[in-house]
Amino acid sequence: MQFIFDNLIATMVVMALTVTLLGQQARSRQESVERTSVYAAKTQALGFAEWLEDDVVKLGARFGRSRDRFKATTETREGAPFTTAFDFYYNDETVADNVVNRVEVRYELAPDPGTRVVVAKGDTPADDELLTVYRLTRSQRSGHYNTATDAWVTTGGAAPAWTVSAEYQSPPGLRHFHIEPRDSDGNPVDDSRPEDADYARVEFTVVPTLFPLHRARLVPKKGLHWATTIEIRPF
Repeated sequence: MQFIFDNLIATMVVMALTVTLLGQQARSRQESVERTSVYAAKTQALGFAEWLEDDVVKLGARFGRSRDRFKATTETREGAPFTTAFDFYYNDETVADNVVNRVEVRYELAPDPGTRVVVAKGDTPADDELLTVYRLTRSQRSGHYNTATDAWVTTGGAAPAWTVSAEYQSPPGLRHFHIEPRDSDGNPVDDSRPEDADYARVEFTVVPTLFPLHRARLVPKKGLHWATTIEIRPF
């Protein structure tokens, strides 16, 4: 009888240890997924920041001050300014008298239905919060432009067509995006006086994207924030 009790106790101890180990493995696996997601988000955010800097710095190149070199559409979302569209142009090179090769760039942001970001808010999935994230699309058009007549040089009368720049991709999990032109004193510049803009303040936030089955506890809702001020003075 004692032998049976000893075996029963040993079995219960083994089962308890097994359950504990399985629970630790599950938690470790989830934490590993979240760490990987955070690392991927950081890498993607840095790449996004680099091409934004390279792109926006061209704003205003090679044509002097102009009242039409940029236009921003900004609204407030969740209590913060959010840029939904940003248009700018620059002159790539001079082709002939009064004729330049002009490049126009357009940023457009829209909700990204293909990416799910779930943040754990309580003890059960019913308490989780599904965050709205966005995707930035960059489009571009270019061609010869007559600065004297302020019109595209065309044969058929139509301006060059817009094409989506496939090489420029915003990271998944883009939570916030804002571009704010500023003057030399750091004050915001609106569309009424764009000629005063010498810099652009660019900010965005990326939240790591996780598999929907995992409940993110290590990922802050505010995500990974990046900001810089880029000089855009005509050159």
